[in-house]
Amino acid sequence: MATATSRAINRRWLVAVATAGLVGAAAAGAAIAPAHRSGSRAENRGAGAGVLAHGGLASLRPQPAPAAWRHATIASGAATVSHPPRWTAIPGDSGTVSFALRGRDGRYLGYLNVTPRQGEERPAGWAAFRVRRNAADEDTDVRTLASAEHVRFAGARGSCVIDDYVSRVGSHAYRELACLVTGAHSSSVFVGATLVPDWPTLGPVVMRAASSLVER
Repeated sequence: MATATSRAINRRWLVAVATAGLVGAAAAGAAIAPAHRSGSRAENRGAGAGVLAHGGLASLRPQPAPAAWRHATIASGAATVSHPPRWTAIPGDSGTVSFALRGRDGRYLGYLNVTPRQGEERPAGWAAFRVRRNAADEDTDVRTLASAEHVRFAGARGSCVIDDYVSRVGSHAYRELACLVTGAHSSSVFVGATLVPDWPTLGPVVMRAASSLVER
């Protein structure tokens, strides 16, 4: 993953979902669809086709969060992320914020995190850096679906990548949006993730959360 801190957070997320499992969800995290099994390499092969139709990087543009969404600012004050009310805070490392959508049975459906930039991340080459770190963490079948630099955020610019991978913990197939966002005084890493089959419904929520990110 992108940093030592975000790696630790993502591992907690993966352990949680490997233990509890994930199920499908309806758009914007409203109604929850029936549970389904997913995550095998075979059943998700080719799932990247059409990713742009379901909230690709072209849909990333600065815009305020919906009025009903809630807001959280990381400890440094550098970045504020917005999330739907049903996406609730989950434990993370000091200085970060993390949220997850859970089903009525407690199972995890989606994940959002903002972590201060640490050390090695740079806007140029961010996509390659991110997927290399995923692979270094023993995730498999890592592949880039879309990437862009000089992406506009509110008062900031970012480099973003959408990638798929199969997690080392639980062998679940995930799709994530990961952005390194740089403002006037700080930089942060935004990560949003869902199971690959849930991206058509939860991906737009992840993209909207990224679009409303404020970096200072």
